[in-house]
Amino acid sequence: MKTPFCIVGATRGTGLLIAQRLLESESTIRVVARDPDKASWLLGSRADVQPGDVTDAQSIQNAIGEVYQAIFFTVAATGGIDGRALFGSKTMIRQVTCQGLQNVIDAARSRGFGGRIILPSLMGVDRSSLIISILNTVKSGLQRNLIERELYLRASGLDYTIVRAPILTNAPAGESNVCITRADNKLTAGSKISRGDLARAMILASRQAVASRKTFDLVVAKGAAPSDQKLLRQLEQIPADTKRTGD
Repeated sequence: MKTPFCIVGATRGTGLLIAQRLLESESTIRVVARDPDKASWLLGSRADVQPGDVTDAQSIQNAIGEVYQAIFFTVAATGGIDGRALFGSKTMIRQVTCQGLQNVIDAARSRGFGGRIILPSLMGVDRSSLIISILNTVKSGLQRNLIERELYLRASGLDYTIVRAPILTNAPAGESNVCITRADNKLTAGSKISRGDLARAMILASRQAVASRKTFDLVVAKGAAPSDQKLLRQLEQIPADTKRTGD
């Protein structure tokens, strides 16, 4: 029975929030962390913490199991805009954001993983915009890395959901009218969402069959925060992927 969830990268940001929310709901989780002591300190004894660095394929192979309902890949969720890869070289950013996901996918496939991989990505990554251009200049290779890791996941044969989010903030979750829409929005300077709302959407996608093999955007509109039922209705309207980004 696929009861546990696995979070790769859960010592900060969106990954930490996902782990905390799952523990609050009495879910069983495994956390793969480069700093297992920090992960244990943050999450307590209820989390099964395993050491693993996404840039080290063997360590990920050792840490990943096969009976998860879902694996959340939250290392450098914003593609190196913040976190571990903020001041990294072009090579390091690629190793973390792109090769890191590939290592997780390869390990999962070798273990016979039959669940779903939940991947956060960046809104408008496959569309031209001033903000994407600026980010790609500041972090050389950012756009290519994010597109290529989406492609690799779609072509992996594993079930997946890709959740594209705008600029992430630390604002409280549940205070905005977050909407699930088709992945056809451009990223603008005003496009923002809280990490907590992203975590909620990713967990929802991990538990719903209707999220299988879909890519969608999270946007904020006027109005009250949505119920899970409203988000689910929006998710049902998103078509499954029929073409790969970059084709």
